[in-house]
Amino acid sequence: MKSIYLEGASRMAGLIIDEAEKLRKSDGAVLVFPHKSVDGDCIGSSCALASVFRSLGANAWVCMPEKIPNNMSFLGVDDLLFYPPEGFLQGDMLVNGKHYETAFSVDCTEGHRMGANGKIFEYYEDAYDIDHHEVTHLSDPLKWIEPKASSACEMVFYVISQIAKIKGVELSLLMDQRCAGCLMAGIVTDTGRFTYTNTRPETLETAGVLMEHGGDITKVCYNLFDMKTPEEFAISSAACSSAMFYCNGRLAIVKVPQRMFKQYNAGSDDISDVVSRLRDIGGVEFACVLRETENGTVRGNLRSKTEFDCSEFAERFGGGGHKRAAGFTVEGIDIDELCDQIIREASAFL
Repeated sequence: MKSIYLEGASRMAGLIIDEAEKLRKSDGAVLVFPHKSVDGDCIGSSCALASVFRSLGANAWVCMPEKIPNNMSFLGVDDLLFYPPEGFLQGDMLVNGKHYETAFSVDCTEGHRMGANGKIFEYYEDAYDIDHHEVTHLSDPLKWIEPKASSACEMVFYVISQIAKIKGVELSLLMDQRCAGCLMAGIVTDTGRFTYTNTRPETLETAGVLMEHGGDITKVCYNLFDMKTPEEFAISSAACSSAMFYCNGRLAIVKVPQRMFKQYNAGSDDISDVVSRLRDIGGVEFACVLRETENGTVRGNLRSKTEFDCSEFAERFGGGGHKRAAGFTVEGIDIDELCDQIIREASAFL
C-alpha cells in the first residue's frame, strides 16, 4: 500500500474493528449513509463497508436515500439496503429489529447531501466518515478524508486490506466476490474507466487485486456504461441532439424537462451518459446537463476538462463534488430560468 494511504486506512481499520466488536456484543446495528443522486462510487463503497461489518459479525445496512438504479441491480446488494420509513426518527428507530448505534458516511460528509436521510445521519454527534472530496474538517479523528484517492471505493479497499492485516486473516475472508464487484463499480465510475486524471498507479493495482477476488471489470463496465434499454437509447440520443453551445463552443448545455422523460417513457437516470458525451466534444471545456424531476426539482450534472472548476461552480447552487465532476439539486426554480443563469455565470469563467 502506498504511504499516502497507510496512516488513514490503518486508523480507520482499527476504529471499524472496535465498533464491530461493540455492535456484536450489543446486537446493535451500524447504518452506512451514501449521498443522494446515488452513483457507482457511493453505492459500491457503502455496500462494501456494510458487507465488511457483517463479515466481522456486526449488523449493518446501507441507509438508502432513494431506490437503487436499474443499472446497478447486477451488484446483487438488496439484502444490504435499508429504506427508512416515514417518521423513522420519531419511531422506535429500529433497523430490521436492531437498534442502530453507529453511523458511517461514505463519499460525502454532510447530511444535506443525503436527502431526507440527512436528518437521521445528523442524529449522531460522532459519525465516522470516509470520503475523497475536498472538505475543511480534515483533522477530525473519526474522519478519513483523502482527496488524492480516486474514489471512496479505493479508500474502502485500503481499509479492508488493513483490517485483514490487523486481524491476521486472508483478504478473501473479508472481501467476497460481491464486495469486490461493488468496489470495482465505484472505481471505474469515478475514474471514467481509468481515463480521468485521478487514476493513479495504485488505483490500477487496486483494480488488479479486485479482479483476483472476483471483481468482474467487464461485467461492471458493461452494466454501468454500455448497456442501454430502448428508452435510454432514445432519450439519450434526443438529449444530445438538443445540446446548445456557447462561449465559442467552450460551454455545452442540455436541459431535459419532465415532459421529455414522459415522451420517451424514460427515468431521470436514463440520461446519465449525456454529460460525459458533451464534455468529450472537441473544444468543449465545460458541460452541463439539467434534468427536471417528477417533484419539480432540477438536478444538474457538471463535467469539465482542464480549466473549469466544477466543484466550485456547483457550490453556487448548494452542490459539490470534484474539480472535473460535480453536481447539485435545486428547488423552486424553472429549468429554463436556471439554464439561463448557468449560461450567464459560466460565461464569466470561459
